[in-house]
Amino acid sequence: MRKSLLQLALGLLALPSTVFAAFGITSSSGVVTVDSGAGLVIKINSSNGDITSIVYSSKQLQDSSKFTHISSGLGSVTTTTSVSGNYAKVTLKTSTLTQTYVVVNGQNNLYISTYTTAEPSVGELRFIARLSKSALPNGVTAAEVNGGTAIEGSDVFLLNGQTRSKFYSSKRFIEDQVHGVTGSGVGVWMVLPGTAYETSSGGPFMRDINNQGSSQQELYWYMNSGHEQTESFRTGFFGPYALVFNSGSTPSASLDTSFFGSLGVTGYVGSSSRGKVTGSISNVQSGYTVVVGFKNSAQQYWTTASGSSYTSPLMKPGTYTVTLFKGELE
Repeated sequence: MRKSLLQLALGLLALPSTVFAAFGITSSSGVVTVDSGAGLVIKINSSNGDITSIVYSSKQLQDSSKFTHISSGLGSVTTTTSVSGNYAKVTLKTSTLTQTYVVVNGQNNLYISTYTTAEPSVGELRFIARLSKSALPNGVTAAEVNGGTAIEGSDVFLLNGQTRSKFYSSKRFIEDQVHGVTGSGVGVWMVLPGTAYETSSGGPFMRDINNQGSSQQELYWYMNSGHEQTESFRTGFFGPYALVFNSGSTPSASLDTSFFGSLGVTGYVGSSSRGKVTGSISNVQSGYTVVVGFKNSAQQYWTTASGSSYTSPLMKPGTYTVTLFKGELE
C-alpha cells in the first residue's frame, strides 16, 4: 500500500504544471477564437475584425475599452477561417483591404499581413495594438503621457517636468525591426522581419510612432504615415509582420515567414520569385555609414554597404532608382 501511494505521488509530480488547450480555431456568437496550443489565445470580432482579447500565459493583455486593429478599425468585414496542418488562418476583407492573421501550432506569435488596393480614408495605414496598461506598464518613457497636461495640440504633454509625446517613440525604419512593451514576466513585441517595409513609404530614414503610454499601452507599426509624408503612398502587400509574446526579453528579428507561401495569402511573394542586386561604391569619404536604397512606385528596399561593396535584400522584379546615402544625405 505504501509503495502504491509513493508511486501515485511520484506520478502526480511528473505531470506538467500547465496544460494548454488544443491548437485550432473555434467560432461562436460572432467571435473567432484562435488557440496556439502553447498558451496564447486570441479572440477576434468576426463582424468588424477587432481583436478583443489576447490571453498569454493566463494573463489578459488586451485593453477592455479599446481594441487592437488595423488603421482605426475596419468597421465591417467578411471573415473567413481555415486550419491547414500547423497553420490557423483568419482572413478579414473589405472592398479595399485584406487583413490576414496566422497562428502556428506551438508558437506564441501572431503573424500578420496587410494587403491594400487603396489608402484608408483616415489617411494613414497603421496597425495598433491597444494593450492593458496594468499588465504591460513599461513602454518608451518619453512616450508615457498618462497623467500629463497637453501643451501642444493633443499630442505633446508636460509630465514630471518633461515634455512627452508618442512621436518621441519613433525609430528610423532602417534600425527598427523590433520594438515592444513589457510587464511582470511578459512582453509583447512588434517584429518586422526581412523586407516587411518594402511597400511602406518614406525610405530608410523614415520614422513614426511606435508606442504611447496612456490609459492603454499602445503598440504601433506605421506602414504609411500621414504625419510626415515625404512621397506618394504605396499600396499592395505589407509584411509579413508579427506580434511576438514572451516572458519579456527582446526577441530576434529573424522570424521565418516563408510558410505564407503555402497558405494562399493575398499579395505574398516568396523568395523564389525575387532576386538580389550586388554592386560597388567609390569616392565616399571614410568614416560615414553608406546606405544604398532602391525604390520604384510599388516597392522600396535598402542595404548598408560593407567596405566598397553592397548586396541588396531579396527584391521583387522591377526597374528601380538606386540612391547612395552618405549618412542621411543623398
